[in-house]
Amino acid sequence: MKTPASTYRLQIRPEFTLDDAAGLVPYLSSLGVDWLYLSPLLESVGSSEHGYDVSGPSRVDRERGGREGLAALAAAAHGAGMGVLVDIVPNHLGVAVPEENPWWWSLLREGRHSRYAEAFDVDWDAGDGKVLIPVLGSAEDVAQLRVEGTRLCYYENSYPLAAGSWRVGDTAQEVHDRQHYRLIPWRDADTRLNYRRFFAVNSLAGVRVEVPWVFAQSHAEVRRWVEEGLVDGLRIDHPDGLLDPAQYLERLRDLSGGAYTLVEKILEPGEALPEHFECEGTTGYDALALLDRVLVDPAGEEPLTALDTVVRGEPADYGAMVHETKRWMADGLLRAEILRLARLAAVRRGG
Repeated sequence: MKTPASTYRLQIRPEFTLDDAAGLVPYLSSLGVDWLYLSPLLESVGSSEHGYDVSGPSRVDRERGGREGLAALAAAAHGAGMGVLVDIVPNHLGVAVPEENPWWWSLLREGRHSRYAEAFDVDWDAGDGKVLIPVLGSAEDVAQLRVEGTRLCYYENSYPLAAGSWRVGDTAQEVHDRQHYRLIPWRDADTRLNYRRFFAVNSLAGVRVEVPWVFAQSHAEVRRWVEEGLVDGLRIDHPDGLLDPAQYLERLRDLSGGAYTLVEKILEPGEALPEHFECEGTTGYDALALLDRVLVDPAGEEPLTALDTVVRGEPADYGAMVHETKRWMADGLLRAEILRLARLAAVRRGG
């Protein structure tokens, strides 16, 4: 296994492509950079600047340089004795623009009969057999829907029509009622959403990589990178969101042939990375927290605490603050997810 002594992160985006990065290799090599660490490269929604909203897992984003750009960068890096580590996103896909995501478009058009219905974590019963899409300004905004060809549109948003769901003379609302999805007010997302998302981001739909074919299809391009020697290591974005992170990492280890792997795992004080995780470690938030403490002057604690007390009107109880904040998250932003867990628990009990 190749192991980096250091990495240098490059944010690959339409304004700074893989070809641009290849041109910087001589300079970075002169600085002593050991490996290049690249942001997500797979096709993403629109002209995404960050790449974490992957819409098509089967190819490198063309606006970032495409496969040819990755090959050129890998050749330049390896020629300079540098390794290449790439960020990948297994937990979710970007669905902000449905037509740009073939898997999601198929799900919306065909519902439970879609080949990709199994790929997304949808609680169909909670939506009366439909996927709830939180996009309307209010419930009355269904009056703003319109049918254009084979699409149902709401302002700049468009969604597919199920086969045979539109007839001459139908209103847009009648057509909407026949779809495999239902558009709901965006404010209802935190209480009614019936598909798993990334934290509270409605436009990032969770993917069930625990299903073997979903894992294989969503990682086919990553496998190609490894097999062709384009990348030397992988950085995994938020594996905690997966049903079984340990199983995922085992499968990834087999796919990569044992390539160097890091996980974005945020460790609480005193928490250790599970020993059975097939990876070389975390991306370093825990180490960064220690470095932050070294760089912060402890003499500043007393005046800042005094200022906080003045602002609050009383000394802060940080334990209570943490607890209350977590309760606020569970009762508010993540209410839909808590309700989903309650439904699953009832099913397990046979209730």
